[in-house]
Amino acid sequence: MIRNSIFIGLSMLLAKASMSAPVIEQSISDIAKGNIASAIVLSDASLISLGVVNFDPNNIVSLDRFDAGSETSIQRRKELSVYSVPWESDWQGKEDEWQRATFAKFSYINSKQSLQLSDDIALVDKLNEKSYLLFAEQRWKYLLSDKWWLQLAVGAHLIRYENDFDYRSDFGDFQDELDGSLFNTSYAAWMLDPTIELHYQDTLWGNKWQFISRYNYAFGQLFDTDSPQQDGSPNVGRFSNAFIFHYALPPMMNLRNEMRFLFKRIDLTGDAVATMNTNHYYETGLGWIVETPSLSSWLTNVGIGVTVNIDSALSGGSVVLLFNEDI
Repeated sequence: MIRNSIFIGLSMLLAKASMSAPVIEQSISDIAKGNIASAIVLSDASLISLGVVNFDPNNIVSLDRFDAGSETSIQRRKELSVYSVPWESDWQGKEDEWQRATFAKFSYINSKQSLQLSDDIALVDKLNEKSYLLFAEQRWKYLLSDKWWLQLAVGAHLIRYENDFDYRSDFGDFQDELDGSLFNTSYAAWMLDPTIELHYQDTLWGNKWQFISRYNYAFGQLFDTDSPQQDGSPNVGRFSNAFIFHYALPPMMNLRNEMRFLFKRIDLTGDAVATMNTNHYYETGLGWIVETPSLSSWLTNVGIGVTVNIDSALSGGSVVLLFNEDI
């Protein structure tokens, strides 16, 4: 989904004479598992932010010591579109006991790439990838003290991936070998996804600050594949640690509003490492958030912010819209 799997397919074909059938099958299986794992990462806004506008932070301030963006990574960000519709119930139960809540989300991810694989600039191959994710989760929360609380959850994903590849260059000579396994194909996966999360909240200079540490591990099985080569058991671990500082601003038309500063590190394991081109990366940013109690019970606040992703295949900056944030 993030990594150009077409170049992997081309490398496989060029090396086919020296590769055994099991090695080729394993490569196709790894790509399928990577597409499922990356879809889980991309659909989680707490792990990565893809905004309405993407830019290279190096054009604003020099960040030579960090990989905060390049022409390639900014282009990848522009090629990706992620849409999610979440729903969450209120917490039920007494505060001094285990509380419970239910969360559900539908996500759609689309990636459209134009690939120049020929010396003839008029011959550009087109790759269109789509992922559909349905996620449901049962959550439990327990207050350890007035500043610490523990949250556990058990969730499940149902994911469908499909792609369309339009052969326009000489690469079409390999169409019979690639269609149905790497390109012009679809498959699905079910994934279980347990979570453990630890929250800390206190005040600093009279304002609220938070530390949130979360570990998720999703594992499951591919099914409804077009080829036996696509079979496999995807897995992806995500360990995120976030520091959030809330700076309260004077009320605006009697509405509470604040500036929020965020820094987080995300560590990855499993099949998402290759697609994200790293086993860890960072995100930092700030945003302005305003309460909107009169608009809708579904929309408690809105805002706008800027985030910067560092040291991943999607390094770069984004202008993001914020909804229903913790303020």
